[in-house]
Amino acid sequence: MTGGVHIVATGARTPLGLQAAPSAAAYRAGITAAIQHPFLIDRAGEPMSLACDASLDPGLVGNARLLRLAETALREACERLSQADFISKPSVSLLLGLPEFRPGFGENDAQALRRDLLTLRSLPIDITELSLSTQGHAAGIALLAVAAKRVRSGASEICMVGGVDSYLHPDTLDWLDSHRQIVGAESRSAFVPSEGAGFCLLMGDAALVRHGFVPMATLRTVALGRETKLIKSDDICLGEGLTETVRTAAGWLDRPAESINAVICDINGERYRGEEWGFVCLRAGEYFDDPTAYVAPADGWGDMGAASGPLFAMLACEAAARGYATGPRTMLWAGSENGLRAAAILDTPQDCAI
Repeated sequence: MTGGVHIVATGARTPLGLQAAPSAAAYRAGITAAIQHPFLIDRAGEPMSLACDASLDPGLVGNARLLRLAETALREACERLSQADFISKPSVSLLLGLPEFRPGFGENDAQALRRDLLTLRSLPIDITELSLSTQGHAAGIALLAVAAKRVRSGASEICMVGGVDSYLHPDTLDWLDSHRQIVGAESRSAFVPSEGAGFCLLMGDAALVRHGFVPMATLRTVALGRETKLIKSDDICLGEGLTETVRTAAGWLDRPAESINAVICDINGERYRGEEWGFVCLRAGEYFDDPTAYVAPADGWGDMGAASGPLFAMLACEAAARGYATGPRTMLWAGSENGLRAAAILDTPQDCAI
């Protein structure tokens, strides 16, 4: 089975908003969620710069915090299904991106979160499968490829792709601080740790027509690659892995008539990531209207880790729906610390409205 794969709904929870629309609007308005934490300090004795969910108890950590973040965004992404004419709860495959294993998050945490999500009450969907990917930043975009394969093959009529992350765990923050990855007086090549969740609801052509949905975006292609010169190593990264990933994704364009109009990515203030993209611009710039005019949401809501990809897709959908997209094609890309690189191209309608 072949055909289009479409995003028909999104859900989000970020430090800028408890839903997709306010999160996107706040980011577009230039609002930043970064604060000086009132009591957490870094190794230099200065307050940590963090982006926190203001509605959550600061004492809530671990799986309980991740579950609260994920549940809000998941329920929002399900809202359009609850409004459709399904005879019974629709069966949905849930594919969830999680952090790479690190201090504060391990295998037991991932499995506990899986169990908690499967026992959520009053969801308007029947989760028939829940697959986890502990691949960090690139997980959500990589899972779009898995969802597309399932939808096109007929294995799943509807797929939900999501990601959730929170760096706000004492062990995680101490680990980041030890590697000088938290923005501060002594760590300028660093980022603002954040937390949040994002979800995208996907279905194929037949389901789209059958249930009367209008797509917010169509998934054009997803490409995966691997970088061998990793961050936190002495190797010099020249962007080979990301370049090949971008070229593979862009190879599906009808050149020269089509180009990539916008880029949303996980550049976050770390020199490694910025320089990596710089090499891509030099080698593959011909595929873009302007590869340097990228959108890096970490400058507003902080680094979202494993939630990045689905949240990037949400931003592209909101830009099209609200009429401020720069064009019909957006590339999303993200890179995990373990070397995974993922890029996707979304086609968004230019005349939709919500």
